Amino acid sequence: MAAFIFYALNTRISPVLDLHLFQSPNFSATSVLLFMSGIITNGGMLLLPLFYQQVRGESVLYAGLMLIPQGIGMLLTRTQMGKLTDRIGARPIVMVSLIITAVGTLPFAFADSGTNAILLGAALLIRGAGLGGVFIPLMVSAYVGLGSEQIPHASIATRILQTIGGAFGSAVLATIVEQQLASRSASGIQNVVSAYNVAFWWSVGFTILSVIPTLFLTVYKKPEPASFKNLQADGK
Repeated sequence: MAAFIFYALNTRISPVLDLHLFQSPNFSATSVLLFMSGIITNGGMLLLPLFYQQVRGESVLYAGLMLIPQGIGMLLTRTQMGKLTDRIGARPIVMVSLIITAVGTLPFAFADSGTNAILLGAALLIRGAGLGGVFIPLMVSAYVGLGSEQIPHASIATRILQTIGGAFGSAVLATIVEQQLASRSASGIQNVVSAYNVAFWWSVGFTILSVIPTLFLTVYKKPEPASFKNLQADGK
């Protein structure tokens, strides 16, 4: 990565990823958030089915069915995010969505084999609603302030960052579960439960940590009405 950065900043040939994009504070903040969203989304999607299978003893099919509320939550919020982002900007939407995602993930940090399935389903619905409000505003925010010639490079960068973040999140949370299981001398369902609880705490931590770069997103400025601009022009 260090070699690529050195090459990309000094070559006359257009690199696959234009690092000059990161001179924009808004794009840099959005990039960090896209990376973190990959961790939050993909990491959670790795943990959740394994939690239902290994902790609650569900079959593969039933574990998949138990995740349906999360998809419903994403569907309920994601359809309106584009219009809402145009009205109030990405920063407040992403911040609130991250908090909602953390709240929806938190019950799994305490859950065990006896936790009420309806409660976990409701938590997944909330988590899905939060996730649905993260991705689209970030994709809109990524292009704010960029020139037309930078748009293709920004599109490549956002996809790369999200994909790497997803792989990183899955690897880190899987490693945490493995390390927690390996560090306990005794075996049993309680140790498995504790390992997943710790991993979900890490997922909540990553989500809360993502609030920090959200503060650096460009503040939305409501455009002036056309009539007001015309009055200003007439006054001049």
